[in-house]
Amino acid sequence: MVLDDASMTWFRLRERRSSVHTRSRLNDTNARKQTFAAAMAQFEEQFTAAKVVTAATRPLNLYYGLAQAGMAIAAAHSPDPWSFSRHGLRLGDRNVELAEMMVGPEGDGAFQKVAAATGSPGITAPVSLGALWASLPDLVQGGTLPGAARRIALTFFEDAFATKHPRATVQLPGELPEEHDAWIAAFHAIMADYPSAAGCAIPIENGAVQIRHRTDGSWDVTLRWPAQEVSGEMSEEEINAFFGKVAPEYRYRGDRFLRPAVDGTGSPPPSPLMTWWLLLYSFSILARYEPRRWMKMLDLDTPGVAVLLQYAMEEALTAVPQLVLEALDGEPTLLAQPLKL
Repeated sequence: MVLDDASMTWFRLRERRSSVHTRSRLNDTNARKQTFAAAMAQFEEQFTAAKVVTAATRPLNLYYGLAQAGMAIAAAHSPDPWSFSRHGLRLGDRNVELAEMMVGPEGDGAFQKVAAATGSPGITAPVSLGALWASLPDLVQGGTLPGAARRIALTFFEDAFATKHPRATVQLPGELPEEHDAWIAAFHAIMADYPSAAGCAIPIENGAVQIRHRTDGSWDVTLRWPAQEVSGEMSEEEINAFFGKVAPEYRYRGDRFLRPAVDGTGSPPPSPLMTWWLLLYSFSILARYEPRRWMKMLDLDTPGVAVLLQYAMEEALTAVPQLVLEALDGEPTLLAQPLKL
């Protein structure tokens, strides 16, 4: 029998329930060990339940399943005190459009503890759900939430033939301005919102900027990193490590993305796992405390966000377990590229 990627991920998560003990803090105390075992079991049960319920209640299972996974991660990897009893978050005004709702920190709780345990940037002020959504490669491929334009995760292709200094190509959204100074200004304005790409420049060569015939009108730009940003010529391994910081592979081997800042300050965004955490927390609050509003959002016969929300919750079923596995292992878990028609 050959397991599909989602089933194999859960198989590996079950295996980690014993194997992670030797490379974590779980053997420090029985409390850590017992909490880890119980939380991992609850994580899987919540996600199993999420598969069989509708979008009306699915956010509750998804978020609380992720929160239990977070408890397991904290038990395994956080220094003392490692436990938590609060969310550490608050969803602001719920009477605005979904993309404009703001989720922010509130004290010290689960979000902060798990972000620290996994090495993720946190948030210091409220951020919009629209910005968080647009920063996730999983979700932006299905579309962005209606509302104000947001910077999106950019597809990033490393240059396999560059052997001395890092070079890559990014796909920038929108129409390429015709006037030279205008597109240079547009380029710099866009890249300023991608903190991991700091120091990049456009090489002076033919074909560095190209318009592709895509339905979205996006354009390609070749990027290089100036010599002063690196020391001398770089080996293939050093260049791979460089790109691992600028645009790490995400979920599938060879898939790289530049992720934008989400707080308007140019700070690095929370990791994909913690970005999912912020979104699922927010959806769970709406489903639990604003059920009429949530059900209205899910109405497929009314223009709005229904299809996008269903898409997000389907993606969460496979993306979140994979990211939890990475968090437990402390290293990427990458899948083979799926077949594309």
